[in-house]
Formats: sequence, structure tokens, C-alpha cells
Amino acid sequence: KSEPVSVGIISHCKLALNELIKTVKPVLNDKSNEIISKRKNTISKEFEESQKSYEESLSAKWNQSPMIPARMMYEIANAVPENAVILDDSISNRAALRYYFKPENRGDLRAVRGQSIGGGIGATIGNQCAYPDRTVFGIIGDGSAMMTIQGLWTAANDNIPCVFIICNNGMYRVLKVNFNVYQKDILDLPETAGANLLYSDFNTPFDMAAIANSMGVSGTRITKPEEIKPAIDKAVASGKPALLDIVIDGSL
Repeated sequence: KSEPVSVGIISHCKLALNELIKTVKPVLNDKSNEIISKRKNTISKEFEESQKSYEESLSAKWNQSPMIPARMMYEIANAVPENAVILDDSISNRAALRYYFKPENRGDLRAVRGQSIGGGIGATIGNQCAYPDRTVFGIIGDGSAMMTIQGLWTAANDNIPCVFIICNNGMYRVLKVNFNVYQKDILDLPETAGANLLYSDFNTPFDMAAIANSMGVSGTRITKPEEIKPAIDKAVASGKPALLDIVIDGSL
């Protein structure tokens, strides 16, 4: 709907790409191979530069309080067990999550599909049931978690030992981000107003740890990066469902 195409193909991505490769390879010549090689080199260089730029942008804010999402993801990635399954419902913090989590095997990193929110709690529980010998960590936005927060009771009642990690920025940040994208990319406005979008801030922030404890799930509120690893170790060792309520910066 948003990108014009010359030939539209509806297929499983892997199947379609394999067939396209088979079709294209026989018609390639030296000139086209040279063009492809140059394009690959250009893309690789641009990727390296973007990675470097991203890391430089984080350095000045690395130790700030509340912690930035990237710092939270870095600490989590270095604390979870090697055989962990990560369920990504981190919403507007997804870029930081994908930067630090590099899955080695298929299924190590899973995500809630589509653009709707609210699926993270249930998906975390479901994946834990599917992988009883591995700890499943659901990394979930606070707004998304609140849509199905009653799922914590299910985890406690049936002793499903997953770990819920809440990205608590006190807002529907994704709405602000999308509003900025709409104003900038669609309306081509010189300035954006997403940061001040009405009714997207939680003026009374959620105490997710308290909510978890009220439903029988061990909840811990975290405000410092160095608290993350000990809390994860404790949650995994308990063999019971746990929730880590991590307070992070939500500024755009």
C-alpha cells in the first residue's frame, strides 16, 4: 500500500527469494556482477558508519538517570542465560533491543507480529509453555503490558516461570514516535510535535512491580543499570514467574 511495485509477489519470503535467485543468476554477466559487488560494498560501509554513529550518540547519555533504553538492553543482553528465549514486545525500544541481542539460533528471538500492541504478556507465557527447559524473557513496553496485565495472575496461578521485563518510560512513546514520522515524512512539516502529543503520557506512572506482587508474581523495581543482572539471576534461580520493572528515559 505504501510502496509502488512493478511486479507484486505474494509468497513466503524464503521461498520467493530462493526462486528469484534461481531465475536471476543465469542472466547475470560480468557487468551486472560488478554492479552488485559495488552495491554490497557501499551498503556494508554505510552499515558500519551507522553503527559507529549510533554508538557515538549513546556515549554522552550512557550513565544518565533515568537510564536510556540502550543501556537497559545492553545490561539485559549481558545478563540473560545463554539458552534464553527473548520475546520482543519492546515497541519503540525495539531498535535498541535488536542492536544488542544477536540470536545464534532460530527461535532464540521472537516477536509479536503486526502493529497492534498488548500481546507481550500472553506471548511470553505461551513461549515459556512451549520451551519449558529454557527461561523465556518477555521484554515489554509498559503501555503494552497494561493492556493484558491480568496475564500475570495466570503465570502465578499455574507457576509458569517466565520473566517479564517492563520498559517503564511512563508513556505511550510509540504514539509520539509515529506522530513525528507522520508529520515529517507524510506531511513534510519542518517541525514535529510528537513529544507533546496529548493523552500519551501516564501522568500517574504505573508501579508495575506492585501490580505484579498483587497478583502473586515477584515484582522488583529497578532504577539503576547495576541492579539488572542481580535481579535477573535471582529471577532465574527462583524457578517462578518474576517481573522486573525497569524505569527508563522516554524522551524522543
